[in-house]
Amino acid sequence: MALVGAAWVVLVAAFYYRQLWRVIAGGLGPWPVLDGPRDFSLPYLGEAIRSAAGSLLGAVVLTGAAIAAGLSIARFARWQFEGAAERIAVAASVGIGSLACLGFVLAVVGAYRPWVLRAVIAVVLVVSVASWLRVRVPGPETSTTVWPDVARAGRIWVGVAALALLFSLYGALAPVVDYDALWFHLHFPKVFLEHGRFVDLRHEYVSLYPMLWELWFGYGLALGGANTAALLQCATLPLTALVVFELTRRYAPPASPWLAAALFVTVPTIIWEGTTAYVDLAFTFHVSVAVFALLRHRETRRVQWLVVAALDLGFALATKHVGLIVLAIACVGTLIIRWHDDRRLLPALRTATTLGVMSLLVVLPWYVRAWLATGNPVFPELYGLFGGPPDRWDEVARAGLERFFAQFGRPRTPVNQLTLPWDMTMHEERYGGALGPLFLALVPLAALRLRRGTRNIGDGAPRVSALTALTIFVIAYMALWASPIASFQMRWVLAVTPVLAVLAAVGYEQLATVLRARVALTVLVVALLILNLPPYTPAHEHERRDWAGGSGWLTHVVHRMPLVVIGAESRDAYLQRMVPTYAAWRAANRMLPPNAMVLTWSGGDHYFGTASRIWVFSPAVRDAAAAPTGQERRAFDALRRLGITHILIDKRFLQANRYGPGITWESYALTNARTAAERYETMYEDERALLYRIRWDSAMP
Repeated sequence: MALVGAAWVVLVAAFYYRQLWRVIAGGLGPWPVLDGPRDFSLPYLGEAIRSAAGSLLGAVVLTGAAIAAGLSIARFARWQFEGAAERIAVAASVGIGSLACLGFVLAVVGAYRPWVLRAVIAVVLVVSVASWLRVRVPGPETSTTVWPDVARAGRIWVGVAALALLFSLYGALAPVVDYDALWFHLHFPKVFLEHGRFVDLRHEYVSLYPMLWELWFGYGLALGGANTAALLQCATLPLTALVVFELTRRYAPPASPWLAAALFVTVPTIIWEGTTAYVDLAFTFHVSVAVFALLRHRETRRVQWLVVAALDLGFALATKHVGLIVLAIACVGTLIIRWHDDRRLLPALRTATTLGVMSLLVVLPWYVRAWLATGNPVFPELYGLFGGPPDRWDEVARAGLERFFAQFGRPRTPVNQLTLPWDMTMHEERYGGALGPLFLALVPLAALRLRRGTRNIGDGAPRVSALTALTIFVIAYMALWASPIASFQMRWVLAVTPVLAVLAAVGYEQLATVLRARVALTVLVVALLILNLPPYTPAHEHERRDWAGGSGWLTHVVHRMPLVVIGAESRDAYLQRMVPTYAAWRAANRMLPPNAMVLTWSGGDHYFGTASRIWVFSPAVRDAAAAPTGQERRAFDALRRLGITHILIDKRFLQANRYGPGITWESYALTNARTAAERYETMYEDERALLYRIRWDSAMP
């Protein structure tokens, strides 16, 4: 068995890095690592330092305020903790969620303004400091443990984890340029802050998504800007590592909790998530705290842990709709395991029901908001069941989104499903992200431990072990992720990476024990962890044949380290280089009148533009935008009804969105050269973008 396990690890590593051998042979050209002009005189160092200092200060203040708020709630509720790790992780999750929920209330009453959010944070910090300065009365703490010592064998894991955290931190200090971050994760809180309330942008189908973390990003925008917001998600990386550490220490000894934390933070897509203002890592944080709290509730039977689990499941639901999958697994799992422990159905059913109801109460305001606007509480999901307003969503839009989802993974045939763990590791380009090889190599070896990992609870009868429960959670989640109800996007798998890290650490410990070659295995695992770091991202691109184009085929990973962070390039120049329409939107913001409405052939640039814009794929304008040359009158009649006054075009939009080879700008009524000459006034143009004003005069149709 030992030799089989060792052979499996070597096989996975060798096959995964098959591309590396071509790189070593020099077959792919120069290795891409740095991004930007190599001007190491650092002409913009001062700008870089000011930006980094302001962003870091804002993120530290906000994260500290969230932890302080969570600790205050815990003291008020007389929650008991064992050690600093679980105390800080739980306090952070509850504090972030509570402050974001307060942001929801402020947005409802029209007080979601930058100065109000700053005042909220100031009050939280002042009250927290005042409470800590008071003479403390001994509370219900059950342990004075602060941090466990790092054993000599664990220092190397800590070192690798620290490197991964530094790469995420470095990337988070670069200007935010990622598509979804600019499209809605930052754009919507910016619009809310400008208006002081929720604004329903009808032509953006994401407008009615639950946006708990977008409201938390709004605090970041109010205190420091987009980079501060990105750093708020980066902060959840070490916080989730704390949860991984505690899960391993409590429920998977003698596996190293330091190794488990390193396995988690070095996942390539996790590192990338820490660099930007997406919400998948934040979602993972809340899910991991909920899983930990459910295990602690099973262990202690304290109500506090059921409350924490329900709150964090609710926060996860209010972050992404995929949280409904986690909630279903948590409720069913709680019901079955509680019944298995006590052999009493009604108490088990009561616990599971309480968990589900409390979690849904947290997200209920978001569902009500979507239902009132569209008749669909999870709009645009379940469109076939609930329907929706035709100017917001229709079958064409639904089919387009389905086509986007279908580009990930492989067809769901029985053979493909059985080989999914191998394929999603060895062909990560198909899944839009990278986990690296270590989960596939080590997690199966944890099976050697499961039969011996049972813990006794209560009356001493044998129970399902915590480790087995974690394994069941992963299997259930992956089964639902692989089903037709979900999309084969790697970002959706991140929710189970904390548990996968625990199981991988268990697999490592089992193999090291039976193989009696711990040093050799440690060297191999350290090498594989280091290869997960951003400088070695090209080695993960298994289908790549050359480095032309520079960005790589693998998405949602860190390809290069932007030199703008150290001042080799100005932030403005970096944004112009990375966001094609950035300069055009800067010009538009100077020149557009307040009542302007812009039709855009561009995307992923919303944060820099105006809220009054309509994308060409919106159902309300789709027919007009797609009208062929010769149907100008019909197209302009539709634009007039919508109040559109300007047009912005990314010149490479057709190519980027994979229009057919015979399709050009001359193919459409609104974009052909004759229309532009006769009906538009050019307000701005560069090599990538065009901004037109429509001449609506009496001669126009």
